[in-house]
Amino acid sequence: MILTSLSLRVAAVLATVGALAACASGPALAAQSREGKTKGDQVVISDRIIDLNDAISLGLVKKAQEKLLEYDAQGHDPIWIRINSPGGSVDAGLILIDTMKAVESPIHCIVESKAYSMAAIILTYCDGRYGFPHSTYMLHEASYGTVGDDPSNRSKLDFLTKYLDGVHVEIAKNIGMDPKVYRARIRDAWWLLSDEALKIGLIQKVITNLAQMEFTVEKTEVKRTVTAESDPDTVADPPKIPKRRD
Repeated sequence: MILTSLSLRVAAVLATVGALAACASGPALAAQSREGKTKGDQVVISDRIIDLNDAISLGLVKKAQEKLLEYDAQGHDPIWIRINSPGGSVDAGLILIDTMKAVESPIHCIVESKAYSMAAIILTYCDGRYGFPHSTYMLHEASYGTVGDDPSNRSKLDFLTKYLDGVHVEIAKNIGMDPKVYRARIRDAWWLLSDEALKIGLIQKVITNLAQMEFTVEKTEVKRTVTAESDPDTVADPPKIPKRRD
């Protein structure tokens, strides 16, 4: 009887420990899913993917913007951006960056081949930043020009200088670099290999393995009730057929 009682107590303790472990692992798994799973040099992505495989233009950004909002409306698991871009429009890129900030889903990015100029700037605003071993990167000063009379040109140049100075401060902060050091490095085009991008914090991991998993999208069924104008229990009289006249 003593042995039986002791066995029951041990079983109860083990069951309690198992339940506590299960409760603790639940939030951890949820957090891992939200942050994007990584294991060694492998990254596991979902099918919530946006591709930037061309120059950054307003047309490309509008398509990416629509996808961002669509995925974010479905849920707040990570959204993945795959970059293979030579750069492009600053104005268009900043529209995409503002949309990335506005959604609640974390944004993760993988540089497949290259991220130059505006594409590299978009990369710095992602929550998770990864690149393949042969990916390349380039950051530089913005290039712009004006047309018109001298006073108008001077006014516009002063405005653009102030505007872009603020953007460069944000970029330097994103990669954990002093803004003065960053501006000095990008005065001439700053070209980087993956291991160099990793050292300066432009990317967080160099990956050699990539796996994909699917997230289940919850769908809500909308039921509509149609109310008849007449009493449903009342059967309408059949239409009268006029008599034939000879």
